[in-house]
Amino acid sequence: MANSLNWDFYRPQIQNLAKLNFNYDEKVYQTSEDKKGWKIDRYQALLAIEPPGPPLINGAFKAVQNSLRLYQFPDPRLISAIFDPDRELYGRDMLMLAKFAGFTFTFGVRITAVIDEVRTDSSKQKIQVWGYSYRTLTGHFEIGEIRFEVFKNLKSGEVFFEINAYSKPDRIPNFFNRTGFRLFGRSLQKYFATSSIDRLQKLAQKSLSQKI
Repeated sequence: MANSLNWDFYRPQIQNLAKLNFNYDEKVYQTSEDKKGWKIDRYQALLAIEPPGPPLINGAFKAVQNSLRLYQFPDPRLISAIFDPDRELYGRDMLMLAKFAGFTFTFGVRITAVIDEVRTDSSKQKIQVWGYSYRTLTGHFEIGEIRFEVFKNLKSGEVFFEINAYSKPDRIPNFFNRTGFRLFGRSLQKYFATSSIDRLQKLAQKSLSQKI
């Protein structure tokens, strides 16, 4: 979680995010049959295996859930998030601090959905799911949405993490920023996903080694 010093320092910028709209109409993407030009990503990884049954109070699923909620799972050398710690998760505005080539860029996103449910998969097994998604606000270099979910198979105990996203570049007026994003944006997206998975795997394994 952002500490109080960070929250106080960035408070005006975070409060200004509430005045911003999304920088695209997600219905255009959802209803479009042709997704040409969009980058569509899906990453999934096994993080750990808990005992069967509901998530352990101090186990891998809960540790990952907490890390997602507080946005502590990405590599902070790449990106971090500052937000009102008293704001509920749904509808939360987050100021993203993205670091590249010695510079820090700020973007706004808004959480648009929170998932907390038990699903039944194709083999009739019960899966506990928790996660959320956010979409980009005006001023972001990209347009799109990303969803993070942690799953636990209640029969096998397997705990998975999944990222689903769609995006494409928005109009970037600054030539330097536009060129840099075109050259390195895609590789940074992939690093974000793979490094987040790696960090969560280590967190999940650590939680089990300490608590079981």
